[in-house]
Amino acid sequence: MININLLINKKDEIVGFEIEGHANYDEYGKDLVCSAVTILAYSCVNSLDKYADDVNFSDNEIIMTVSISSPNRDTDVIFDYFKTGIETLLGNYGSYVKLNYKEKI
Repeated sequence: MININLLINKKDEIVGFEIEGHANYDEYGKDLVCSAVTILAYSCVNSLDKYADDVNFSDNEIIMTVSISSPNRDTDVIFDYFKTGIETLLGNYGSYVKLNYKEKI
């Protein structure tokens, strides 16, 4: 299962995410659930790079993390797009993906 934690600040703004695990929907290289999460995550990260100066990103193939410290209108839209994509994926593949909310300290 892929576990996704949306990181929320004290103002209830999304300021990042953590992704770990594998869907195991299909064999490696053919897993459309993993592919969908990956493209949503990397599209989010690449978009954040255009609209935020403080993007912290790491992907060590075990866990992918991204966070920002200064959210703005643009980053809110980008994170909302990511969240909507994951929620859409949950509609058909909820057995393979779990979405959680986690307070960022």
